[in-house]
Amino acid sequence: MRETRPFYGVFTVTQQEAAAQQIEAAISAFHAGQFAVTITLAGAAEGMAPEKQGGVWATLRDSPSRPMQESRAWIGRLNETRDWLKHNRTPETRALVSFEAGLFILRAMDKWHPWTPAMNEFKDLWFSAPKLLRPEDYSPEM
Repeated sequence: MRETRPFYGVFTVTQQEAAAQQIEAAISAFHAGQFAVTITLAGAAEGMAPEKQGGVWATLRDSPSRPMQESRAWIGRLNETRDWLKHNRTPETRALVSFEAGLFILRAMDKWHPWTPAMNEFKDLWFSAPKLLRPEDYSPEM
């Protein structure tokens, strides 16, 4: 018999399973244009895992073509957006762009393996779509 009382369900999950659910939901939100949801869920999944050396995110983050000071500013900007969504901060509005939301998904994915089919599809989309890698191509929605 199917449970008809919506608040009586109990599910036990591992951190791996919880992170995979968060990342997959972040990917769905990304495709729906819900970037606040994307960044929040991906940030939560990333925060559940220890730092990983030599992954996709570390390669993007530590690119030798970006001077260290620029790299710190770039990471600071990303984390500022995540923190703005988590805490009561000013200003009241903030522009959220797909490039930034996509980076949060990559950061989270990079720490959790194995990847699900949805994660592999997102990785393929990210690396096959040149505009996603060029934030200057994006302008605020009118």
